[in-house]
Amino acid sequence: MRHEENGAAAAVEQALRDWLSRAAGDPLTEVHRWALHPPGKLLRPVLLLESAAAVGGSYERVMPAAVGVELVHVASLLHDDILDDDQLRRGKPSGHARFGSGAAVLGGDALMFALFEQVVECGRRGVPDAAVTRAVGTLARAGRRMAQGVARELDPVRAPDAIGGYLEMVRLKTGALLSACCETGAVLGGGSPEQARALAGYGEALGVAFQIRDDLLPYGPEAGREGKPADSDLRNDRPSLPLLLAGPVSKDPEKVARLLVETGALEESTRLARTYAERARRELDRLPQGPHRAALYRTADALAPGPWHTGGAR
Repeated sequence: MRHEENGAAAAVEQALRDWLSRAAGDPLTEVHRWALHPPGKLLRPVLLLESAAAVGGSYERVMPAAVGVELVHVASLLHDDILDDDQLRRGKPSGHARFGSGAAVLGGDALMFALFEQVVECGRRGVPDAAVTRAVGTLARAGRRMAQGVARELDPVRAPDAIGGYLEMVRLKTGALLSACCETGAVLGGGSPEQARALAGYGEALGVAFQIRDDLLPYGPEAGREGKPADSDLRNDRPSLPLLLAGPVSKDPEKVARLLVETGALEESTRLARTYAERARRELDRLPQGPHRAALYRTADALAPGPWHTGGAR
């Protein structure tokens, strides 16, 4: 991540700390503090900021919304860890493992509603009311689509078109929020309808590439470092693209890793991730050139895995 993106992420981190300070005394503050720190990559809020700036808006006016989308993302992680019974998140006990399922559910619920408070705050910073209203609608629809995607993940249709079903699930579960972050940034930043559509398309394609890359992480050198345990999808029988491409697999992680290499499932997954990353980059051609469009372009590059080495699982 280059200087501009680092600066955006640092600004979001400070804004999150400020948000937590204002919530001091709330009975859910400790759950929120636990879930928000250490922060993840802050991909979603940075996408919102860069999308706003790419259409001529300012970070300062849309920062509350950027904080809001990180809050709703962390809420989804609190809930996902309960659904998957994952005991670890970002190298420490997950929210429900630390505070219990009840507190984790309530903590996640509160963060989801806080999103809308944050978007409304943008109006107090000079964003027109019509843009705030449109942004609220965009994010509300994304929330519904995310829930639909997780429901598909919990009860996947494996046949006759398992790959098509997986891609639709990913567009909902992961692509919807990334798309909404980018579209919301464009709307709050004063972009045109065409620019908002381009950024929405960019975010959705980026989301698919991101999820496929995430599916590949358990079989690469960073297994277990970037979030939930590396064996979570296998243990919970979740639809993961490499596993779907490989066909029936055992529950033995070492045997699975060998099978994914032998069947070419890792290479094909990598190819699809790169395809969607390229689709995201093409959407940016409809935006004016500048450092913020370049930052969005680099994000798509970063989510496109390199060629998979066929000499064995990494």
